[in-house]
Amino acid sequence: MRSYKSHISHLTFTIVAVAAMMSCTESFVERRQREAKEFTERECPRMVDTYIRMDSMVFSMEPTGLVYYYTVLGDYDKEELFTPTLVEEFRSQLLTNINNSLDLRRDKEEGFTFTYHYFSASTGQTLIEASFGPEDYR
Repeated sequence: MRSYKSHISHLTFTIVAVAAMMSCTESFVERRQREAKEFTERECPRMVDTYIRMDSMVFSMEPTGLVYYYTVLGDYDKEELFTPTLVEEFRSQLLTNINNSLDLRRDKEEGFTFTYHYFSASTGQTLIEASFGPEDYR
């Protein structure tokens, strides 16, 4: 007959083994979905700089990818600043960041789309919306 400690030890091993098997069956998409949720819960809202606050990161199934939500604050929270030229420069910088990001390497290999929404803190209006798919960063 097994001892009490032996049963506990066996139960602990079984729980760890099942957890390990479950983590092995988590697909990359499922993992990124979970990680986006955990990141938002743990890190958001957070200030990116003096004028931009990251509100959340969400995983999207259609199109498959990551969606980032930001709020523009203070002196930059003026719609008239967001001219077509500034928006295009901003979009270009976002794409450069995607292209240079080692953290997004696997996401890019999977063909994810990266979408960015920047909202005005005072009006709630969209100031910039940009989306980049594989055709943009490959």
